[in-house]
Amino acid sequence: MNTNRTKTIRIRLNEKEFDIFKKKAERYQCLSVMIRDVVAQFDVLGTKRKLEALREMIAFYQKYQQELSWMGGNFNQMMKRANELAISGELSADYVVNLLSPKVGKFMKLLKEMKDEQHKIAQKLTR
Repeated sequence: MNTNRTKTIRIRLNEKEFDIFKKKAERYQCLSVMIRDVVAQFDVLGTKRKLEALREMIAFYQKYQQELSWMGGNFNQMMKRANELAISGELSADYVVNLLSPKVGKFMKLLKEMKDEQHKIAQKLTR
């Protein structure tokens, strides 16, 4: 690679911007090396994809937050009642089959949907 650098770029900075540049360049040999490194690593499309994935993640959590809260409350009430009935010997197989199983199945389906959607978003973030 040709390291003979013959081109110059001039930029104007105010004191605050210059101080930020200097602080960020502390780990580099000089400011020019830091700027070349940053430009070489900068990926506009990758950044846009990551921002879009973050927006999707926020929408995902907002979408399921209320549903999970309601389902969690209902699930806790259901399990508490099942324990009460089991302790008193009043829990029947019909109760488990007709009430508990459908609710638990719905809850598990929602969790699987959340996991799958979260996996898709995580894949976008790691591309």
